Amino acid sequence: MSARPVVVVGDALLDVDVVGKVRGTSPDAGVPVLDVADETDRPGGAALAAALLAARGVPVTLVTALDGDGGGTRLRELLEPALRLVAAPATGGTPVKRRWFDGDRPLLRTDTGSGRPTAEGFAPAGLADALAGAGAVLVSDYGRGMTADPSVRDALARAVERGTPVVWDPHPQGAPPVPGVAVATPNLAEARRAAGHSTGSASGTGGALLERWACVAVAVTVGAEGAVLVRAGLDPHPVPAPAVAHGDPCGAGDAFAGALAARLGAAAPLPDALRSANEVAARFVADGGARSVAWRDGAWRQVSMQV
Repeated sequence: MSARPVVVVGDALLDVDVVGKVRGTSPDAGVPVLDVADETDRPGGAALAAALLAARGVPVTLVTALDGDGGGTRLRELLEPALRLVAAPATGGTPVKRRWFDGDRPLLRTDTGSGRPTAEGFAPAGLADALAGAGAVLVSDYGRGMTADPSVRDALARAVERGTPVVWDPHPQGAPPVPGVAVATPNLAEARRAAGHSTGSASGTGGALLERWACVAVAVTVGAEGAVLVRAGLDPHPVPAPAVAHGDPCGAGDAFAGALAARLGAAAPLPDALRSANEVAARFVADGGARSVAWRDGAWRQVSMQV
């Protein structure tokens, strides 16, 4: 990994895993009763992408918006020892994603909070300071309003003009990429939705988005198959992913996008950077996904990952 810094811009979530044992059903409602044994908090969304990068030795700045509630305070506690945090105020409650497990078996996921940036937004000087000298930028959009903030878009457009490689990981409820980003990384379902297609191949849909978004490249991810890279004037380029027999895919997209940004910041050619990012994501899934991420030795890392 390059030592050049990566700036992650996006929506931070608080992930909570609630683990226990189902002891029966409720006599009044007939629903399972989970006897909770443990709750684990970790960074989620853009914060997970940033934390995983920092664990791999990359200097990381996370630019996000945080509510002043208990969830926002908890996210600050989780993030500040691991990376540089630039946070504007948010409103609507910290987005919290809770996954409920009966042992290793998922039962339910519940989402609370909107975590949208306030009208005050980001001070232009603060954004400029965060982006100055970045080797690469990752825009990690989770549809909470960061990518629609005018000051954020203006600062990202200036980074593109300076020649900084920008990886844009889009969201169906997010804003489109600013023109000229190095690569946008929708999954196939997201790509079809953005292109207004109900069906269509990764290459065809990626080509439509390449024109619509005015990106240098679009890499449509197709799960375990890897990604299809689409660039103007070139044939579509499939980039396969290593085979994974089992694992948890939760968080794999964050691992993929962060690794891609870091490799581009190290001046790797885009196909090589995609191949490396696929390897990182496959390993992340095989090692247990986001659920296996824990605070170890001063970083947020998978407990089974040797970094």
